[in-house]
Amino acid sequence: MESDLLHCQQIFREYSRTYYYSSHFFPTRIRNNVYALYAFFRTPDEYVDNPVGDPVQAIARFRAEHEQAWATGESASPVLRSFIATAQAFDIPKAWADAFLEAMAMDLTISRYATYEDLCRYVYGSAEVVGLMMAQVLGVPQEGLSAARELGHAMQLTNFYRDIGEDWARGRIYVPLEDMERFGVREREWNARVDPQKFGALMHHLAVRNTAQYRQAHDGLRLIPRQCRMAVALSSIGYQRTLQCIERDPMVVWRARISHSRTDYLSILFRAANAAYVH
Repeated sequence: MESDLLHCQQIFREYSRTYYYSSHFFPTRIRNNVYALYAFFRTPDEYVDNPVGDPVQAIARFRAEHEQAWATGESASPVLRSFIATAQAFDIPKAWADAFLEAMAMDLTISRYATYEDLCRYVYGSAEVVGLMMAQVLGVPQEGLSAARELGHAMQLTNFYRDIGEDWARGRIYVPLEDMERFGVREREWNARVDPQKFGALMHHLAVRNTAQYRQAHDGLRLIPRQCRMAVALSSIGYQRTLQCIERDPMVVWRARISHSRTDYLSILFRAANAAYVH
């Protein structure tokens, strides 16, 4: 329904500048389905991050509505109607959607990750399945799915690093405690007064690992249909630019949300085109 599509598009436009403007490079039919996916991802995420009322009840209700929508193909929710229509049209496995909703529920009970392996289990549901669903909609062949997972993983980690201050205000730390300990950063020091030298060394370590993940994911860009490649590359390069900003000035994550200038966007556009069509 057109009204459902407009509802999903409004959610997309309101909550994601980077992804929303990148989506304009998709063909119209693909873009409309991307709206549906994003709205599905964003709705429970908002229940967790910016709750109005009891977030546990909100997530439980959304999961129950999702189960009903998947079973019947019908829902009172325009977001779920749109998502189920997209999932059916592109053969998206229910297990991927279930994994995503399980990750959202994890945020209500888990606020620390002892090891990187622990964090990876969360990132699979919160981000890798997002990459897989996107790949399904874009028509990426089977051999490209591992790169789709890797890109979802890489972008989620950058998102964690960008939002360190905001997540700490919510009581969460998405940097593995083992990495913090390795660089002498204790949990009680995890705030804007953290030792800049120790924090800088930690963030450099995380950025090196994250950059390698982008490099591996970009090996799969060639497997994305040509007409969809630029939108994906643009989102990825935009996030990589954010990671570079953090590496240059790690303490920025405690001061303000990172934004890019007009000049930055021109550079991002050029690099994305190069990644999508040259290499």
